[in-house]
Amino acid sequence: MIKLIVSDLDGTLLQDNNTVKSKDAEALKLAIQEGLQISIATGRMDTEIKEVLKSIGQKFHRISQNGAFASTIDEKSIFSNTFTTEIAEQIYKEVLHPKFVTIVCSYDTNFTHENNEYVEDIQKRMFHPIIIDPEISSKFSEVKPSKITLIGFENDIFEIHEKLSNEFKDEMDLFISETHVLDIMPKQISKGNAIKKLLAELSLNPEEIACIGDSFNDIPMFRLTPYSFVMSTAHDDVKKEAKFEVESVAEAVEMILKENSKQRV
Repeated sequence: MIKLIVSDLDGTLLQDNNTVKSKDAEALKLAIQEGLQISIATGRMDTEIKEVLKSIGQKFHRISQNGAFASTIDEKSIFSNTFTTEIAEQIYKEVLHPKFVTIVCSYDTNFTHENNEYVEDIQKRMFHPIIIDPEISSKFSEVKPSKITLIGFENDIFEIHEKLSNEFKDEMDLFISETHVLDIMPKQISKGNAIKKLLAELSLNPEEIACIGDSFNDIPMFRLTPYSFVMSTAHDDVKKEAKFEVESVAEAVEMILKENSKQRV
């Protein structure tokens, strides 16, 4: 039986205008009524997850910043991790370049070193303001970065991904969370590893979960379970990692509930 559904936000449950389709919200509500638990797993901050859940009137388990933080539905923190100050400074110095918007993320705040039209455009997708701080690189000991995000053109993102993979493979893990977004994470941080922590907390096995996502940072959670669902809008290389392709979260939930009904027979 599938007992837990884990859903990504952007490109999966969350639309470009930061809203959730009513049919998807209703599908998750039905899953809860059928006895399933729900978790969000996203590259966004935990505070942003809470805003999304508030908009649909629900409380779920939460995995934020690609697995850097994880909390249960009753607000129990089960995992957190950040960069060391030394590694964060080293990475930041390497990636800071005019062709990228560089965002430093702590647990609940996003920082960037300068404001421009691109930052203002990105801000429209955020639930909380991006703090402009020209001196942010000197404050990593107090800010405690959990993620460094680069936003730029797709070709530049794939190029810097390859470069960093070769130069910093022992200090970081990298995830392309959208075609123009690269998330730089502390080593061994992923949605998959955070879900393992959540499974241990809930006394569940990998075959008792279903995961829904659309991007490269969802692949680690796809690989945990035979019930992996990828959005039809995903990159072909992401689609290869999931078992089922769907048009919406609602369609995935419908398939999950049908699978559970078969198990009950």
